[in-house]
Amino acid sequence: MVESMTTTLRTQALQVARPVAAQLAAAFMAGRVVAGTKTNRHDLVSAWDHYVEDALKSGLAGDGAVCWGEETGREPVTAPGQLEWIIDPIDGTSNFVHGYPLFSISIAAVIDQQVVAAVVMNPVSGDEFSADATGAYLNDEPLAARPAPQHVTQYNLVTSFPAAEILHRAPQASQLFGELVTTFATVRRLVSGALEICYAARGIADVVLGVDAKPWDVAAASYILTQAGGTYLTGETGPAHLAPHYLAVAPGRSAEPIAEVFAQIRKM
Repeated sequence: MVESMTTTLRTQALQVARPVAAQLAAAFMAGRVVAGTKTNRHDLVSAWDHYVEDALKSGLAGDGAVCWGEETGREPVTAPGQLEWIIDPIDGTSNFVHGYPLFSISIAAVIDQQVVAAVVMNPVSGDEFSADATGAYLNDEPLAARPAPQHVTQYNLVTSFPAAEILHRAPQASQLFGELVTTFATVRRLVSGALEICYAARGIADVVLGVDAKPWDVAAASYILTQAGGTYLTGETGPAHLAPHYLAVAPGRSAEPIAEVFAQIRKM
């Protein structure tokens, strides 16, 4: 019964997201993007962020569900068992605005603060990551991770740390970044946190380090990762998608190479 319900939610999210993703891809390819700023010059927003969020909320409405969107805020959950959709209309708006084809639509279905179904969609590549109680999927096929490197020294790390915001409050973050560069074989900066975590689920990224994340950034992707056999670590109790900092570890990999640095980052 539970599996059937979560599969229905996953299917619903996919069906709602697909036509919107097609519109977003067309706008991206045509270069029809104008952006402004929200909290600072690093935090961009476009008219498409608002359009996509409104379209997703409209498509997912019904059956007493409420929505928590990046652009429109959180509608209150008023009863146990009530369905909450957590939506990031464009995760990686900076990439979208600058013509870099790594951004995503992220949708998580949450009941009693637990994610039960999830979709992360790359409108440009067409890749559809999703998960429910039956497992994790890529383009509706079971999601299988690439084999792990032979040694932790060969791991690649994906992270947007340190962002400008954390450098303002903790200038020593640049020194920790230097440690990461010397520890890992490669350090990549992709900007879309949801895609970064899904790449860990796929084994393309061995470890993902996220700092100052919001629930809409990680709710869907963190569930996809764990359903694919990966590990999502926050160092905190409570729902994982509400924690600000995280390590997303691909299946068959270890968090050991970054554990000490992560502990220091959590204190910043």
